[in-house]
Amino acid sequence: MYYTMDVISVELKNLKNLTLLDISDNGFNGTLLFKGLCGLKGLQLLDLSYNEFGSTLPPCLGNLTSLTFLDLSGNHLTGRLPSFWPPKLQYVDLSHNHLQGVFSFNYSSLENGWIPSFQLRALIMQDCGLESIPEFLFHLFKLEVLDLSHNKLKGRFPYWLLQNNGGLKILDLRNNSFNGQLEIGAKMLPSMTYLNLAKNHFKGDLLFSAGDDCKLVVLDLSHNYFSGEVPERLLSNCISVSYLRLSHNNFHGQIALFNLTRIADLQLNDNQFEGTLSSLLTNFSHQSSGPVVLHLSNNQLHGEIPHRMGNFTGLKYLNLRDNLFQGQISCQLLSTGIEYLDFSYNSLSGLLPSYFNGNSLRQINLQGNRFSGSIPEALLNISTLNSLDLSDNELSDTILNKSGENLSGLRVILLRENHFNGFIPNWLCQLNNVNLFDLSRNSFSGSIPYCLYNLSFAREGEGHLYDPPFSDKLFEWVIEYRGSSKTLFDNRVSFDAEVDEESEFVTKYKAHTYKNKALNLMSGLDLSVTGEIPYELGALSEIHELNLSHNQLTGSIPRSFSNLSQIESLDLSYNILSGQIPVELIDLNFLEAFSVAHNNLSGRILDMKGQFSTFESKSYEGNPFLCGTQVRRKCHDDNDEPSPSQMESPQEEVGNGMKLIARFFLQVFQ
Repeated sequence: MYYTMDVISVELKNLKNLTLLDISDNGFNGTLLFKGLCGLKGLQLLDLSYNEFGSTLPPCLGNLTSLTFLDLSGNHLTGRLPSFWPPKLQYVDLSHNHLQGVFSFNYSSLENGWIPSFQLRALIMQDCGLESIPEFLFHLFKLEVLDLSHNKLKGRFPYWLLQNNGGLKILDLRNNSFNGQLEIGAKMLPSMTYLNLAKNHFKGDLLFSAGDDCKLVVLDLSHNYFSGEVPERLLSNCISVSYLRLSHNNFHGQIALFNLTRIADLQLNDNQFEGTLSSLLTNFSHQSSGPVVLHLSNNQLHGEIPHRMGNFTGLKYLNLRDNLFQGQISCQLLSTGIEYLDFSYNSLSGLLPSYFNGNSLRQINLQGNRFSGSIPEALLNISTLNSLDLSDNELSDTILNKSGENLSGLRVILLRENHFNGFIPNWLCQLNNVNLFDLSRNSFSGSIPYCLYNLSFAREGEGHLYDPPFSDKLFEWVIEYRGSSKTLFDNRVSFDAEVDEESEFVTKYKAHTYKNKALNLMSGLDLSVTGEIPYELGALSEIHELNLSHNQLTGSIPRSFSNLSQIESLDLSYNILSGQIPVELIDLNFLEAFSVAHNNLSGRILDMKGQFSTFESKSYEGNPFLCGTQVRRKCHDDNDEPSPSQMESPQEEVGNGMKLIARFFLQVFQ
């Protein structure tokens, strides 16, 4: 049944003994001064979160003398905090409102040493536009949870928060502008289990020392400007640490972290760490399952990838991208339950492993190495695989001719810049869920398979290609009501998932990297082939990028390309195409990049129609028989004489024609 705010207000008048009011996640709007609310003296829990309430916080909230829990998050509240608060208040959430500016209570009594009558246990003010820490926090001493993340706070770290609140368990200050050096002493975190200072401007050496009774489970210092070496004993007393994130800083030296026997998520990527993985793996020697997430990309690590990493049965996400690793990949490593594997941009070589766990692997990225030989059949039998990137290697031979049934879920297949030869196998046409398809810069023979029109290139896939193991992992805490076992509130404080899924696809004349949700919105096809362009390719109505450049394609541009209604980039350059540019292409309203340069096309270009009026002469260069304003060449049906500057000289035209003939013979007889 649907209730309006007016109906609820009327009902509240008759509920004088109401203790709990929860109307969250509705579309209620207006002000919070709806009738009956401020008369509920016995109300203990008030949850109005995620509605459309606006205006300022009403002063009469101070009349709710029994209130302990207040959640007003996700509304459109503005202005300063009210002057009076319920004396028993313990939990307040004002996140995601428009409470801009510097907060203060405007109490004249503050100057005279006034201390608030309430002592909050939890205050959550995410994304409130805070420019400074609210003044009343100086007078709170029983905080267990404080979340001021995603604001505009700046200055030095507020050490007084730790000194005043020895029972503080959760502190989240991420995504602000705190700066300077961070110096956490051994006795500053006696109760802390969750500390998140990510995405600030801290710099210099990390001076962090945890005490003997350290209870930390989550420590996130990522996306700052820390430098120097990470202290060896950084968390040596914190045996309970499960999540450690130091990524996106300027740390250097060896990775030497001791006593992390319970680590589940270790992210040290985007630093300048060097050395081998031996010392780090020694740290996990007493942990049979190993970490679940190990993210070490974009460092300067070297040596071979140790075989014993295959002993970590719990490892799901392994990213060693953009380091200096050499040698081969161990089959032992790929026999575990690993789901995401990224070894791209290293110096790995040799044959690809002959064994893969076909029941778990979902993404494999080996781009930019020196692997050789053929693709092993086992790799093409992984039923769970949805992304495969083997581009920029030295792989050769034909791609095995098989049914492709086991790869029905594959959404990204990137094999460009190798030495594959033979025909493009028809089983690739059965990849009905594919988004990115790149076989360019190989040595395939034969024409474009007609069956490629079966590819759906769906605009949006469901969910990510890869869901990180901890994308939904949350740190839970509970506020109990009046010390009893009855749970008053069960809130989950999240931390950002930092494991990215990404694929590089060359389009619009340069390489683009698509990450996370962008992969669902992107679709492209890039081939290396000969022969004519099949008319059937016009059925790929959802494709965004089509690159058939640098081939030996002949014949005309199919008029069916006018059906590529979502196309944003179309590159047919450096072929031997002839005939006219189909006038039907003016219906391609989303086209941003277009090139038919260096072909044998003729007739009028579509220079004054639709998107084609935005393309420059370089889109058409190398076609001496095209005419129109943008190529500075008069068409025979033009009435106006072009100026000399708009025309190519006879010598230029003959020269371009001779270049085209010469290129034709080179391509045919090479």
